[in-house]
Amino acid sequence: MILIADAGGTKIEWALIDSDGTTLMRTTTRGHNAAHADTQTLVYMLHAEAPTLYAEAQDVDEIFYYGAGCAGERKVTVAKTLSEIFHAGTCHAESDMLGAAQALCGRNEGIACILGTGSNSCHYDGIKITANVSPLGFILGDEGSGAVLGRRLIGMVFKRGFSKDICDKFQWRFPEDSINRIITSVYRGERPNAYLASFVPFLAENIDDNEISDFVTDEFIRFFRFNISAYSQAKSLPIHFTGSVAYYFQKQLNIAAQTLGYTVGNIQKSPMEALIAFHGGK
Repeated sequence: MILIADAGGTKIEWALIDSDGTTLMRTTTRGHNAAHADTQTLVYMLHAEAPTLYAEAQDVDEIFYYGAGCAGERKVTVAKTLSEIFHAGTCHAESDMLGAAQALCGRNEGIACILGTGSNSCHYDGIKITANVSPLGFILGDEGSGAVLGRRLIGMVFKRGFSKDICDKFQWRFPEDSINRIITSVYRGERPNAYLASFVPFLAENIDDNEISDFVTDEFIRFFRFNISAYSQAKSLPIHFTGSVAYYFQKQLNIAAQTLGYTVGNIQKSPMEALIAFHGGK
């Protein structure tokens, strides 16, 4: 059996597949960012939120874990923890960026991007990542991500950068989220990036408003300028995307790409289906 995990900041999708690629089980737990959270939270999470998976995946042959913040020593720690949890024969802990590249490009060259709670991008040669512009996280970077869209949305609302109509709609939609509560949640909360991303549905609900559509498009233009322009192959290769933000704002994403002369390729809401096919040999 093979266990695959696609771990983002908001949720982790798990899939247990047989050696022939048949899906035996799929489930979802809360997100995990290896750069910020202790790996023991994975242990608690699996026990509490996925007890059936925990039981069924014991003695699994191989684990492929693709996680946000999974780099350097964090990869070693995550692999060790998962191997112990599931008594796995082999565990590969890699970045969510590699998982996205495999899902989007398969074994072909391309530019692969994540636009979800966080953002990331890379040049992938069909086997490995050959170049990666550091996303820098939602405070310093993460252009185009749900966290940054949420952060900028809040700033625009409370500093009256939007019209009164948009600001009033926001405060009606989120009556409990006062300035004090937002500041506390962002600066003292456990998962501030996921909290900020939780405001993105407001953008989707009002995307037909020109102010909102232009706001989202502008953020995607920032993503292309600060990330994709750094890849010398970007104008000659398709730019592929995975993640809920890319999926739900495809129109604005395409407008941003066309504005700067890029070609959008595949857009997937989640990489899991493609990862199952990739590792199942289908």
